[in-house]
Amino acid sequence: MKKTFVLLFTLLISIKSFACSCECIGDCSFSNISKGSEFVALVKVIEYSNFINEQIDGYDGKMPLSMTVEIIKKYIGSEKRKKIKIWGDNGALCRPYIANFEIGKYYLIAPSKLTETTENGKKNDYDFFSCFIDYLSVDFDKRIAYGEYSKKENQVTLEDFEKEIKSINFKKTEWFTNNEKKDFYNSDSINLYKILNSKDDFVQLNDGLIKSEQNKNKGFIDLKLKRNGKLKLTYTNIENWTETEHLGNWKWKYDNENYILTFFLNDELYSKFRVVSQERDYLIWNTDDKVHFYVIKLKRIKKTNANNTYK
Repeated sequence: MKKTFVLLFTLLISIKSFACSCECIGDCSFSNISKGSEFVALVKVIEYSNFINEQIDGYDGKMPLSMTVEIIKKYIGSEKRKKIKIWGDNGALCRPYIANFEIGKYYLIAPSKLTETTENGKKNDYDFFSCFIDYLSVDFDKRIAYGEYSKKENQVTLEDFEKEIKSINFKKTEWFTNNEKKDFYNSDSINLYKILNSKDDFVQLNDGLIKSEQNKNKGFIDLKLKRNGKLKLTYTNIENWTETEHLGNWKWKYDNENYILTFFLNDELYSKFRVVSQERDYLIWNTDDKVHFYVIKLKRIKKTNANNTYK
């Protein structure tokens, strides 16, 4: 997902007074930002963990620089830790001050992971960005999040948010799978990948090579899910770079309420899979470029012999 921002930085008289002001062009609400984030969760602030040595004008006492939060519920991402650290502004960064977050309070967050260690954060910790909405305050008892959820909504129930963040639009989309077998739909688990920046020139020029590298230099299967429910499956053999289309009348159907993806062959139900997680991943390409993936992990719903139903 591409976002365009106009950032206006103003350096005041001293470094301590550095201020970041920015104007976001496009939809920078939490709803839109969270859909493109690698990690989205409901958290509770446990403590302030690091503090700024310098005095911050307008704040009484030592300004916290980081906070430790407990992950109450993860919606998107591969984060395995129960507690994580989030870093804030030191007076010279485009981050919100950690003092804006209250100990014991709950928040919906869509932070960015730090890629290097500095005095203002450690690698694999997180931070927020002041120029768009990447967190909302939550009334945990009422199960409502408050803030700029969308351009038209300033609050959302946690139930509605979960439904929206986990909803998947498969219509007219293209995916690929890294399962070793050509008949991946017979596997007990499947990982589906969608390239989020597929329109970038370097991605279009290296489409097959990127998919192969993501699959540890093995062949891969492209899935084209058409709006009318038809499904096209194409296997690429990278040994000779030949493509083979799966025969038969393939179709697909997705149940957004129960997160179930079903495949049909010649109008008969062939296999069912439940979405067990949604994540974001990336692949470094040619040192300077990055391929962004949306990853869906599926688990087969097996048919019981007793009553011919699925569980």
